[in-house]
Amino acid sequence: MTRRDTLEDETGKKLPAMTVFSLSIEYLRKEIVDTLSNQIVDIFNVSEIGWVLTVPAIWNDAAKQFMREAAQQAGIPGKNLRLCLEPEAASIFCRHLPVSKNTKQEVESISQFSSGTKYLVLDAGGGTVDMTVHEVTDNGNLKELYKASGGALGGTKVDEAFEAFLSSIVGPVVISEFKSQHLEDYIFIFREFESKKRKPVPPTGFVTIRLSTYLFKLCKKFRKNDLKDLLPQSGYESKVKVLPDKLRLDSDIFNEFFEPTVREINSYVDNLLTESSVDGCAAILMVGGFSESSVLQKYVKSTFKHLQVIVPNEADLAVLKGAVIFGHKPTTITERICKYTYGYETTHTYSDSCNHPKGRVEKDENGDLRCYDIFITLVKAGQSVKVDEEQPKKICTPITDDQTAIGFNVYASTSTNPQFTTEDGCSLIGQLRVPISDTSSGRNHEFGISFICGGTEIVVKVVDKESGEMMLKSVDFLG
Repeated sequence: MTRRDTLEDETGKKLPAMTVFSLSIEYLRKEIVDTLSNQIVDIFNVSEIGWVLTVPAIWNDAAKQFMREAAQQAGIPGKNLRLCLEPEAASIFCRHLPVSKNTKQEVESISQFSSGTKYLVLDAGGGTVDMTVHEVTDNGNLKELYKASGGALGGTKVDEAFEAFLSSIVGPVVISEFKSQHLEDYIFIFREFESKKRKPVPPTGFVTIRLSTYLFKLCKKFRKNDLKDLLPQSGYESKVKVLPDKLRLDSDIFNEFFEPTVREINSYVDNLLTESSVDGCAAILMVGGFSESSVLQKYVKSTFKHLQVIVPNEADLAVLKGAVIFGHKPTTITERICKYTYGYETTHTYSDSCNHPKGRVEKDENGDLRCYDIFITLVKAGQSVKVDEEQPKKICTPITDDQTAIGFNVYASTSTNPQFTTEDGCSLIGQLRVPISDTSSGRNHEFGISFICGGTEIVVKVVDKESGEMMLKSVDFLG
């Protein structure tokens, strides 16, 4: 991901993604400030507001940085902003829910889970599905047991299946024209579909969805037929009925929109539960807007009958409310699992006693033979790291006497023990720049580099060994 990426809307128009995100955040920021101004009698200082932005846990470091920069462009000071991972926010919120029981006397809240209890968080939103496993610690906080997994399996996948169904009846030309000329009506239909997605679907019977009169008119214009007359060509004639302003679908047709997505979600959950670190998982916590779908709930409950499946009230608000708690108590999640092995590329003077496999060896600017493309590991994939925990310090020095900065290429690898940055599974993900204000010591100027990887964002602690100055630096993942 880069700062130059663009987004395309339903009509094919493009805008810089940074513009879209920053303006969206700016709108929300202004709404919040205006609301506070109207509700608080005494004058308050906007600079005292702490802001929390939630992001999917499966997002990479570049996407997180993109959101931070978009928020800063929207007028939110970086020092007042925290990023919160969505399944973590939901888990934090549900730890504060009051305990209740149903008629079967099964736990419907994770707030009474004792120390050592493991549970899987299934955060099914609109665009993505995030899954992670948490364990309750002795002090009631939470720690992550396995790296976040998931993918683009949110409710929009079901929307896409519904759109493909409509297109199979009216034709892609009609759908394209409908989006282009009557976007509000197009959105109306999908809001109507969204409400049906969340309601219980009868095993037999039908689901009724209201349509727009413009869709009927476009069928007449481009297909020379009424919508009702197009049904026989689609093969849905026996399962679908067209009413004056509605579409009536047999429930089995409606359920088919969910099939591929829920099947893949269940496969992700099943694979996650086979990991040794999550053995003994007691429950599945379903949160996010898509988790309110009765179809998804039914599939999860029927597939994982040996686990307690918990769906809190207002599951779609669990992330929002949990993010507020996280803003006040950011250390509620005490440990996280690294997705990748992080490290940086380095070089050193060649020696016959080099203890790494032979790699690229070339002469440098000083005429010395040097080993290149060496991967220096900072933290390993699968490693559990605590919040604010500094990884072992690495000592770095300039290559030439007149250097005014040390530049690091930061890499991520799927391997737990990479030796070179050129290996398969290893990729350049960002750059780190350490300024050198005093070059008098030349190549003997030492800097201590410590990565802090336990938070939602990576921070680098840099200590100038000569001056004793300490700096907290960020890796630039966007280039």
